[in-house]
Amino acid sequence: MALLLALTVLFLPTGHSEAAGLQDSDFSCRGVALGASEQELFKAWGEPLFDKAERRQGVTVKVYVYKDHYEAAVDKSGHVVDFVIKNDCYEARGGIRLGATSYWIQKTYGKAERQRIDGMPYYIYTREGHPHDHLLLGVDAQDGYLTSMRITSLPLTEEEAEKRALEDDAEEGALDPRFAEKEIDTSALGKAETPVLKEAQP
Repeated sequence: MALLLALTVLFLPTGHSEAAGLQDSDFSCRGVALGASEQELFKAWGEPLFDKAERRQGVTVKVYVYKDHYEAAVDKSGHVVDFVIKNDCYEARGGIRLGATSYWIQKTYGKAERQRIDGMPYYIYTREGHPHDHLLLGVDAQDGYLTSMRITSLPLTEEEAEKRALEDDAEEGALDPRFAEKEIDTSALGKAETPVLKEAQP
């Protein structure tokens, strides 16, 4: 009997064997990653139902709305910066889908403390080497099951927004010296003569 119990324990299913932690694929949705071009989005997802302009986290974006409750937003540079997933059937890595437990979320992506955004609790995961790329998993405040999924590179805090603005300014580079303000040389123009008014003849 003891041997049977030992064998039973040995061959019990262990669930997802992959170690908890983030992967680059966690920051993509249906074959499109954050930072992909608008053309890459259309090639993978097809034509949207419609689009609309919005401000999200202080950034003006164009939101493409697709059937089955998928949204992808691009910024002014034409690159994908935001995915919102409201499809009950969408399944991320490790079988994560709406309704997944907090235990399974952390088993797949790693331990994390719940944080609040606009009063709602989230597990927030940040991509290594890409501090602006975030995986936001909204959970039920009481039971902790997954209620929303979002993948975004939009700033989540004012501090991050300010840092992003400084980085964008640095990427634009210094002003081209050809367009720098220069003093105009007027030495060759000479001095304007003072006009002499003649008296009117009677």
